[in-house]
Amino acid sequence: MLILSRKVNEGLVLTCPDGTRIDVMVTDIRKLASGRPVAKIGIGAPRTVLVRRNELPDLHVFTEGTTDAATGDSDG
Repeated sequence: MLILSRKVNEGLVLTCPDGTRIDVMVTDIRKLASGRPVAKIGIGAPRTVLVRRNELPDLHVFTEGTTDAATGDSDG
């Protein structure tokens, strides 16, 4: 695992072997009432790349031309 320190508006780029580019950027860092810091992260990736939180199971896998029932967003 690579661990990097990034400030707001700093990020990194992941380039897959097939040339797919995934941009990751820290958009905000705030402290909760408990004092614990929380970072908001923006991810820019092609629609064909599945982006999900790692603590959640894979519930949905969308294919070209499907619609996300939760948001109504079409990916085709």
